[in-house]
Amino acid sequence: MSEPAVPAPEVFRTREANRRRLTPAGQAEIDRLTAAGEASGWLSPLAYNLTISHSHRFVWYRVAKVATRTIRHHCETHGVTLDVDHAMRVRYPLASYADYFTFAFVRDPLDRFVSAWHDKVVDHNYYDFDAGTHERMQRVEEFARWTATHDLSAVPGTDQHLTLQSRMIDLNRVDFVGRLETFDRDFAEVCERIGAPAVPTAPKNQTAPGGRGRQVSAELRELVRTMYRRDYQVFGYPPDAPDQED
Repeated sequence: MSEPAVPAPEVFRTREANRRRLTPAGQAEIDRLTAAGEASGWLSPLAYNLTISHSHRFVWYRVAKVATRTIRHHCETHGVTLDVDHAMRVRYPLASYADYFTFAFVRDPLDRFVSAWHDKVVDHNYYDFDAGTHERMQRVEEFARWTATHDLSAVPGTDQHLTLQSRMIDLNRVDFVGRLETFDRDFAEVCERIGAPAVPTAPKNQTAPGGRGRQVSAELRELVRTMYRRDYQVFGYPPDAPDQED
């Protein structure tokens, strides 16, 4: 089988009216590469949530609940065009982006889980629980038990706010992984690499300091440690980190 031509990276953009979907031309290129065969190696084996800028030549592996709004807002307000804006579960052509800078941000798995619970359960009924179930889920341990019944490495299949962070990043190709805990320093490095102004800013979707400490029980800590064992191992977060202080 002859190898398909490498598509120009600029072919891939999301639609103006739907920033989650590729344009017809971009999707056609993905379909063409897919038809060339799974063994061709032209597409990433797994799908990711991607934001791509051709003008600043970067691929950002978006990890939900880790400063995604902050990073996107920074790009929008500092002239960084997001050609692939908010694409969901996309396999991308590896050769087309071989010389693009790739990055992602992660955070302590326990903090991320509590943040998701606050946002998607306490503040909203994002998972569309019935009234009785939603009332039970106001206890974070109940929500953790429910989450533990899912395969958190399944994409698609698991909600992006709960998926393993290590599954949402192409670990074989990522150039830089920053941390929410050192966001100002790490994001400044990203901005320097992509040629954007670095302006210190607090992450917009970070749980308020001390919030986690008031929520954590031994049961919750153990459930999260088990569910997110791979994230703790890959990113080096200590599973028994002390609670944050007010």
